[in-house]
Amino acid sequence: MNLSSLLARLARPVHTSVALMWPEQIPADARDAMDEYASYGEPLEIGGQLAQQSTRETCGAMALLVSRALTDAVFAERVANEGIAVVEHALFAELRRGALGPVGWPHRYGTPPWTLAKAMGPYLQTPVDTTTERGKAIIQWIYHATGMGMPVPLYTGGDLAGGLKRAVPRHVVLAMPGGGLTPEGIPELAIYNPGTGYVYRVPIFAMAERRKPLSAFGHWTHLVWAVLPTSEGVQ
Repeated sequence: MNLSSLLARLARPVHTSVALMWPEQIPADARDAMDEYASYGEPLEIGGQLAQQSTRETCGAMALLVSRALTDAVFAERVANEGIAVVEHALFAELRRGALGPVGWPHRYGTPPWTLAKAMGPYLQTPVDTTTERGKAIIQWIYHATGMGMPVPLYTGGDLAGGLKRAVPRHVVLAMPGGGLTPEGIPELAIYNPGTGYVYRVPIFAMAERRKPLSAFGHWTHLVWAVLPTSEGVQ
């Protein structure tokens, strides 16, 4: 149980045109095999620099930086010329400015999902509980959106079993265009983790009802929030 699982009960349904055959139950050995597959990443570089966050708080800014670099060649050239850290900190300041009306968002709390959604636009932000059908529909929407070339920021975290501080969104990663299928034919996402600067291939069935940390999640256990492109942004 965490904050997102409570709020997700009050959130509106999510409908997706992608309806995958989701297994009713995943055996422990199959889950372990998917986790093993997802544990190996490849470095992501922009302008010859590893795309790794420079501070503990700037994962959201790095998710935005990479998403823009993927979709905007002029922006990618700016990052290459100015350096990742310079652009990262400029975006972090932009994402916190006016987050609470006239008040900026505190530096130590990273990036709020509503300002990240606005910066990504047209996107919306929503809590996720992957133990529910709504949560699994969100994962399928993410798979559809990335398949159409739209990057999707994701917030990860823990649960109340690890204490209150772990039961809120703690880290931001990015589902990138370029997913596909595992060798076994399971739909997978390419997930960039700013904490390492690596991209991991994650079978989508491994993203739901997790109990173990996942490298692609920044070594957190749960997908807890998503910044999704709207239906107007994905056809």
